Amino acid sequence: MTRRKILRKDGWLEITINKIKEYCFVLDCNNNKLSPTPINNAWYLIRKQRATLISKYPMIIKLNKEVKDDEEDESEFVIGIDDGSIHVGIAIVQKCKIKNKVVFKGVIEQRKDVKKLMELRKGYRRYHRKHKRYRPARFNNRTSSKKKGRLSPTIKQKKQSILRVINQLNKWINIHKIILEDVKIDIRALQEGHKLYKWRYQKSNRLDENLRIATLMRDNYTCQECGKKNCMLEAHHIVPKRLKGSDSIGNLITLCDKCHDKTKGKEELFIEKYQNKIKGKNIRFDYAQHVMQGKNYLRKELSEITELSITTGGETANKRIDWEIEKSHGNDAIVICGLKPNSCEVKEWVIKPMRRKSKVEQKSKSKFLHGDLVKYINRKNEIIAGRITAMLKKNGYCKIVNIKGIEFGPISPKSLQLIWRFNKIYFIEGSKIVS
Repeated sequence: MTRRKILRKDGWLEITINKIKEYCFVLDCNNNKLSPTPINNAWYLIRKQRATLISKYPMIIKLNKEVKDDEEDESEFVIGIDDGSIHVGIAIVQKCKIKNKVVFKGVIEQRKDVKKLMELRKGYRRYHRKHKRYRPARFNNRTSSKKKGRLSPTIKQKKQSILRVINQLNKWINIHKIILEDVKIDIRALQEGHKLYKWRYQKSNRLDENLRIATLMRDNYTCQECGKKNCMLEAHHIVPKRLKGSDSIGNLITLCDKCHDKTKGKEELFIEKYQNKIKGKNIRFDYAQHVMQGKNYLRKELSEITELSITTGGETANKRIDWEIEKSHGNDAIVICGLKPNSCEVKEWVIKPMRRKSKVEQKSKSKFLHGDLVKYINRKNEIIAGRITAMLKKNGYCKIVNIKGIEFGPISPKSLQLIWRFNKIYFIEGSKIVS
C-alpha cells in the first residue's frame, strides 16, 4: 500500500494505492530451491544474464551460479489448503524474522465433467458387450468397485488434483509444513438452519417417513397454485433433480396434477415463486458430502510429502476477523497457515489441473495446440485472451474460452498470438484473461 499526492483545484489530495505484489520462484544451477524474489528483481537478473527464464506462468528463473548452504535463507515456508468441492484455496506464507510474506496465492478449480464422462463410458461398454453375442453375460466382475475403503473416481480425482498442485509447487520451493482445514459439516444442522440438541437428532425431521405425505400435510392438502383440494395432488420438486434439487421438504410443494403438468420442462420459471410461497430453499448436500469424503486419503498422501497439521473452520474464521482480512478462498488459505501476513495483496492464480491422458486429436495444420493460452484483438480493439478449447481440422480455426467461461470464435490462427503453452497444469492469471 503506497500513498500519493494529487494536485487539485482545492489543494493537495492524498490517496492510497494498493499494489498487488508478485513473486518469482528461484532455482540455482543445481536445481536447489531458494527463497522467492519479487518479479521485478527476477526480470533484472534475466536482463543482466545472471538467470534464465524457466516458466512465465507462474514465473520461475534459474540462476547461472551455485548457491552454497551457508548463503541460503533459513526462513520457513508454510502452505495452507482450504479444501472445497468446487474451489480449493491454496497459499504459501514465508515465515521471516521481521514480518511474514505471502509469496503465492491461488484457487484450484475442480473438474465437473467426470461423472458425465463415466456415464458415457458405461454406455459404450454396455453396447460393446451386448453386441458380442459369443461372450456369456458377466455380473459382479468389477473387482475395483468391491474394494474396502475405495473412493469413487469423482471424489478421488478432486483429491488427486490437490496433490498434483502441491507436488508441483514442492519442486519450486521448500515446503516445510502443510496445514489443512478439517471439514466437519453437520448435514442435519445445514438442513434445519441452526444447531440442534442431541435428542433432536434421533427424531425424524420429515413430519412423516414419507416426504410426499409430509409435504401434503404441511400445505393442508391444497394445491398451492390453483387452490384445489379434492383432486389428485403431487409433491413437486421446486428445483428439479436435473438441476441438483434436493429431496427435502424445503424443496417440495403441493400441486394438483394439472398444475404439475404445466411446469414440466420449464421448472426454472417457477422456482422463485414457489420458494417464496413455502418460505423454503434448496440446500445442496452433495458439495458438503464430496468435501468430507476422501479427507482421510488426502491427509495420508499429504503427510508423506512433509509435516501435516490440521486446523478447524471456526479457528480460521476467528483469525480472519481478528486480522481484518476479506473472505475469499485464497485469503482463507492464507489464514489457515497461521502466520499473520503483512499484506494479502498478492496476485491470485486460477489453477486448473489438466487431464493426464488427453484424448484431443492434434490433427490441425495450425502451429497452436489444444489448451494453449492465446490472445487476439477483436474489431472493437479489445484484447481477448483465453485458452484454446476447440480446433477445426480443415482450416485450423480455433475457439477460445476466457477466465469467465465466455467462448469466442471460430478465430483464424493468423490473428492469434501465443502467450504461453502449459504442461499438465494451467496457472492462469486472472487479471489478463478478461474480455
